[in-house]
Amino acid sequence: MDTPDQSTSHSTRRTQVERRTEAEQCMLEAARQIVARKGWIGLTLAEVGLQAGYSRGLAAHHFGTKAGLLRALAGFVNTRFMGVVEDKAPRRQPGLDTLLGYIDAYFLRDDAEWTNARALLALMAEGVTVESESAAILAEYNNSVRMTLAKQIEIGIGNGEIHTDNDPLTTATVLIGTMRGMMLQLLLDPSTADPALLHKQLLRLIKTLLTSPCD
Repeated sequence: MDTPDQSTSHSTRRTQVERRTEAEQCMLEAARQIVARKGWIGLTLAEVGLQAGYSRGLAAHHFGTKAGLLRALAGFVNTRFMGVVEDKAPRRQPGLDTLLGYIDAYFLRDDAEWTNARALLALMAEGVTVESESAAILAEYNNSVRMTLAKQIEIGIGNGEIHTDNDPLTTATVLIGTMRGMMLQLLLDPSTADPALLHKQLLRLIKTLLTSPCD
């Protein structure tokens, strides 16, 4: 009896996995652009599938629910940001240098539409409404970002470049809030300030915060 060609079977499975992954990435990119354009509340799974070039039902098939899509989208947005960090400063030293690299990535992006920032800020703004269904997922995402920054602050304290008066989690929260707040103002009114000048001022502010003792 002939036996199935295992290499062909393996190739077929791999192709199916690759297609699924490609479809998910396309739909997450579509969702990111939709949220950046009009927010999360009005978004539908069918709309995501169609904008990605697939059927109306494919997003529901892949993500199950809108909450499932949101969880995946939060990770996707973060991955895109970390990709920018790596592109801008792939060889930064852990600690203070890496933290400053995050600021560089936040304000020195090549995306003229600031799609990632718009999508994230739209999600966060809608997440704080009283009846928000997305608050828990966004809080989970926010905490993961805070922990990432706190780890770099701990490293900086350990090697002596960040002052020991800094509590890692508290300082990470301040850093996140400052970057997002400045970006929100810039996106609401681009005439607020020059992004390059904001970037320069923020670097100085954060360096002072991290290296100076608390009063």
